[in-house]
Amino acid sequence: MRSKKQMKKLKTKLSAFFAILCSLVMLFGAVPAYADDASSVSASDVESNVQNFLSQVYTISDSQMEQLKDEGGFYNELYYSWMENRSTFGDFVKVENVTADTTASPVKATAIVQFSHVDAEVDLTFDETMQPADYSMSVEYEETAERILTELYGASDEDLALKAKDNGGFYEVFWKSWQEDRDTTGAFLGFDDAKKTTVDDSDPDEVKVTCYPKFENYEAEAVLTYDSNHDLANYTLNIGYSFGEKMGQAGMNMAVGLITVFVILAILIIVISLFRFIPDPEKKKKEKEKAAAAAAPKVAPAPKAAPAAAVSAGNNEEEIAAAIAAAIAAASEEAPSADGYVVRSIRKTGRKWTRVDK
Repeated sequence: MRSKKQMKKLKTKLSAFFAILCSLVMLFGAVPAYADDASSVSASDVESNVQNFLSQVYTISDSQMEQLKDEGGFYNELYYSWMENRSTFGDFVKVENVTADTTASPVKATAIVQFSHVDAEVDLTFDETMQPADYSMSVEYEETAERILTELYGASDEDLALKAKDNGGFYEVFWKSWQEDRDTTGAFLGFDDAKKTTVDDSDPDEVKVTCYPKFENYEAEAVLTYDSNHDLANYTLNIGYSFGEKMGQAGMNMAVGLITVFVILAILIIVISLFRFIPDPEKKKKEKEKAAAAAAPKVAPAPKAAPAAAVSAGNNEEEIAAAIAAAIAAASEEAPSADGYVVRSIRKTGRKWTRVDK
């Protein structure tokens, strides 16, 4: 007899086993086995089964995915690939564009899976018994860009304004650009089949996808930029104007530039001419100083000393001789000479005597 505790444990184990079994049956049943002959399977059956299988795989819980991993082989590869990439792709939306080639050996199927961030291309390979044997998943930027642009070009103004308000970023940039360009480009018609969408992932921080949409009036080049998290970050639309239109726009830009320059010059001339009406405090100060100087009484200059009257040759020579003698005597008293000074004679020269004022 088992105890109640042992019975409770057994019931728990059986419940877990049946839960795992139901999950595996649900998943494995999506891709049935054809052990006898793989060539008898139609492409439509494979496409339908692949669509159901992927829709279930990408919506199960983490615990169910871990249980699936324990099966090994294909499911182990599926588990690690999905756990590594699901943050890049975002939430699962739907499976579309499933194609299968049953004539090849082994049978292969390719599906475009739409996620919230970016679409993915999923490749499945089946073995002889039509069980999935190989799995690969890659980012499908081309499909994502064309799908998003198709949706946005066809959306109403209310939807675009709401997306721009709720999400901002890329959708806000797109809405502003589309409001400016749509009257010029006209309605969206599709993508140019002659030009292939290209992906530039040379920059590790961003990926640029270039599409070639066609509109009623023009063909254009649309560039979508993804950031390092694979989120849409920017949008630009280069309209394919003709050569004549480009030259006309260049001429218009040049004319506007020249007009702007001359208008600014005219404004500067007017402003400079108005400077004369602006009072100059320094000038007023100088004028006041000049007026004060003019009003002050003038001081008569001191009279210049009259030049000494020339001593004519006819003056009294005796007076002159006496003066010279007195000067010599005075000099002798200050610096006496042993021999003394004796005036022998006074001789008249051709020079005129002049008075020297001290």
